[in-house]
Amino acid sequence: MALYTKLAQAILTHIGGKENVDSLQHCVTRLRFELKDESKVDEESLKKLSGVVSAVQAGGQYQVVIGNHVADVYDELDRLGGFSRTGLSEENPTAKKSNPFNRFVSLVSSIFHPFLGPLAAVGIIKGVIAIMAAFGLTATNSSMYVILKAAGDGFFQFFPILIAITSARRFKVNEFTAYAIAAALVYPDISTAVGDLAKAHSDQVLGVIPFALPSGGYLSTVMPAILAIWVASYVQHFFEKITPNVIKVFMVPLLTIVITVPLTFLVVGPVANTLSGWLTSIFQAIMGLSPVAYGFILGLLWQVLVMFGLHWALVPLGILDIATNGHSAILSAGLLPCFTQVGVLGAIMLKTKEDKVRTISVPAFISAIFGVTEPAIYGVTLPMKVPFYISCLVSGFMGAAMMGLNIPMYAAGAKGVFLFPTLIGADGNLEKLWFALMIAAVGTVVSFAAQLMLPVSALYDKDLENNI
Repeated sequence: MALYTKLAQAILTHIGGKENVDSLQHCVTRLRFELKDESKVDEESLKKLSGVVSAVQAGGQYQVVIGNHVADVYDELDRLGGFSRTGLSEENPTAKKSNPFNRFVSLVSSIFHPFLGPLAAVGIIKGVIAIMAAFGLTATNSSMYVILKAAGDGFFQFFPILIAITSARRFKVNEFTAYAIAAALVYPDISTAVGDLAKAHSDQVLGVIPFALPSGGYLSTVMPAILAIWVASYVQHFFEKITPNVIKVFMVPLLTIVITVPLTFLVVGPVANTLSGWLTSIFQAIMGLSPVAYGFILGLLWQVLVMFGLHWALVPLGILDIATNGHSAILSAGLLPCFTQVGVLGAIMLKTKEDKVRTISVPAFISAIFGVTEPAIYGVTLPMKVPFYISCLVSGFMGAAMMGLNIPMYAAGAKGVFLFPTLIGADGNLEKLWFALMIAAVGTVVSFAAQLMLPVSALYDKDLENNI
């Protein structure tokens, strides 16, 4: 889009040129660069660009905060540099220098970000289904219920395929090869076949290796697909080096699939499910010690984690818990901080006399209502400091209340006002939803009132005018 061409060109220049970029992705508001050499970034000039809210190095990535137009800017950058057609370089010195936790966060974000929008969409659909159930509509009396249930559940049921495709981009595996591997995991007849083998006492490969599936098979799972494609990356790269070019186009995928699929069923899958079970159990044990304390700490720090992209260390656990148990409270304390941003922004817009502050606050306020807080954090509340502190503190108490009342999520991905339908149980019980709505309302009002009581001098930082 020509409107964003100049901005994309300027970003590319200040990031060190396209030759300095190993890979580029984007989330809801940010461009996420994997750079060869971060010392080449002209950060001061980058932050001064009109259209750039902020820039930060976090989680092994260089992140440029754009706001709601990030997809348009990404498209222009991709047109200029062809980044969607490149994978992460194995020779990336920045990746080698980053610590294991940063590499983990970078890995997780690169796998989950591409389908974050559809994930939120189906989360909303599942919430609508729950509302329909609350009004007595079921699969036996409503065709629309059946249709929407398929739209909501189908995404999660075949989650391993989505995970495999985005993992393939990260690990530089042919996406269609990855699709074939993941499709084997969710093949409809596999569970019946394995059950028949067990009845016939023939469920061992080579007479020694047990062949079994977890309860429910690999539908809706996360870790098995990620690890399977990671293994496939080594298999594919090995055969790419030794296979003659004349037969490489079909022989490399053939050998990759034939080797990886059995390894996944016999080794990778069981190991992945065991590790996933341990992680979920450990996290739930921590919450069991003091859910309220856990909720307060996570609520207090959630916006800080979001700023640096570190919340992605927790998101897979929440998604996994929902996929396994149908509900999860792991992320509940991080659901409502967007409403504290709405509160403080409302007070700022009411009291400020600075046009520049109001100009950036209005769209940030609207975005925060729908759960996108980066424009608010980077553009207004963090530079002003005090509003950000208020937002975090109130969010801590909201998180404690969410955990104290044991309010779980029944679907993942939805944000802001759209998250509330995901708090309705499959039986249509609305009790937890009403509690969450009250917590959100109280948190918004308290944040607004706390910010409103501050003197004007505390609301306006002269430095902000120079940065927006």
